[in-house]
Amino acid sequence: MKNLLRSRLALSLMGIVILAVIALPVAVVSIQAVGAHAAPAFAAKGNLDCNGYSKIQKPLKVYDRCTDPKGYDGGRFYDNGHYIGHDEPTVQFLSNKPGSGNNVQWQITLPKERTRSGASYTFENQIAFWFSMALCDPQSYPQGACTPDSDKNNPNKAGSDFLEMQFYPPGFYPFISQISCDATHWCASLHINSLECTNGFAFCNNNCIEPTNFAFIQMDGIPTGPPGPDSATAATFTPNAQTLLMNQGDTLKITIKDTPDGLLNRIDDMTSGQSGFMVASAANGFQSLNVNDCSPTNFTFHPEFSTAKFGNFVPWAALQANVGFAVETGHFEVGANGDGDSDDPPCFSGPTVPGCIGSDTDFDGTSYVADWPDGTSHTPTSVRISSVFGNGVGPISAPAGTITYNNPYSSLMFETDVLASESTCNPDGSGCTVPPPGAQFYPFYTETAGCVFTFGNDIRSATINDFGRDQQYGTPNLPWFFGTASGGIRPNPCTPHN
Repeated sequence: MKNLLRSRLALSLMGIVILAVIALPVAVVSIQAVGAHAAPAFAAKGNLDCNGYSKIQKPLKVYDRCTDPKGYDGGRFYDNGHYIGHDEPTVQFLSNKPGSGNNVQWQITLPKERTRSGASYTFENQIAFWFSMALCDPQSYPQGACTPDSDKNNPNKAGSDFLEMQFYPPGFYPFISQISCDATHWCASLHINSLECTNGFAFCNNNCIEPTNFAFIQMDGIPTGPPGPDSATAATFTPNAQTLLMNQGDTLKITIKDTPDGLLNRIDDMTSGQSGFMVASAANGFQSLNVNDCSPTNFTFHPEFSTAKFGNFVPWAALQANVGFAVETGHFEVGANGDGDSDDPPCFSGPTVPGCIGSDTDFDGTSYVADWPDGTSHTPTSVRISSVFGNGVGPISAPAGTITYNNPYSSLMFETDVLASESTCNPDGSGCTVPPPGAQFYPFYTETAGCVFTFGNDIRSATINDFGRDQQYGTPNLPWFFGTASGGIRPNPCTPHN
């Protein structure tokens, strides 16, 4: 399959793609194909490819956090011949209510590090956690016209992007080369991935195959540097005095919603009283790329769907994902050179502990031992997912254009895409296991007293339901992607009530 994909991509690059431009209703987002012009010029470093394998540009950030795509014909996705390991255990929330796909609020409490000598750090377990939403982009896979905020979109035809509102733990900085904004604070970003391939992967542009728009959540709403994949600079990945920094243990209200100006990501820190936001707008420098030549157009992003009903997913993502929460795990390896494996680099001498943040596809790093939050002083506290109602778990939605958040999500799914990183995992589902081969442990979601979700391990004297521990992720989801395990739809055991 790997060689087949490479061959198809190489053949496609030798051809000329001709796009037919048709008249569309005003409500439909569409960007015309670029006419004859000189080939665009790009900076030596940038965000044309989140994975860092663009044929024409080096990455600004040595190791970014990217969405894991499915590949040609349901296989693994290779970026210029490289498979990028991903491990993103997620809980996706489902609802048929209007607004559930484009106007949501969450409430969480951030983890706290332990001061005890020898205690594990959050950054050793996870390099980020994130909140997701499907976005409208006619210049992303499968390159079809898209109507913002509409369930009339066919998920298999409308161009779709993947929002990850990412949160970064403290202690392993600087951000541009490592994980953290500083030694003690959490920070967050509005992060959007696109896929520059045409329908069925008939053509993929290997110069910009998975571009990234990135901006920190800022107290003044102004990006630290240009957020677009073509325009990004080192300043884009460097926090400044306006970057919202959050204390460990703070309780946050998170809003992800559409506005006339574009997609809004906002954080209200209920503990410190500070707030920050970012709007994914053309005015702020966000961009969409042309699949033919990677040329940029300043672009205002909007959610793709009205609802978060089952099936309203990003069609190219490994996870069946729209409105959900996920943990980006499986990267850290302790030691100045890790344990010497090829999947360990890049590696750093500190500042907190020496370690590497590679793909860890042999599953022998710190994410795969039982050093996750367990209620003892040997581990940090877990993120706590509650709701803005003050009871129950999960997002609360409001109809588009309103601020009346009163609709909870009554169903959810546990998933993980770790299977795709397992060398033993085959397209028929054989050899695909959770935990993966080599792992001593695999983290999971739990319900704790008071109807709150935590992530990691059972919390002593607090966990009341661990959903079968790592068995909550179920079996390979063959109708979607063999590299993703799903436990299927289940009732939300802690549906919030107002």
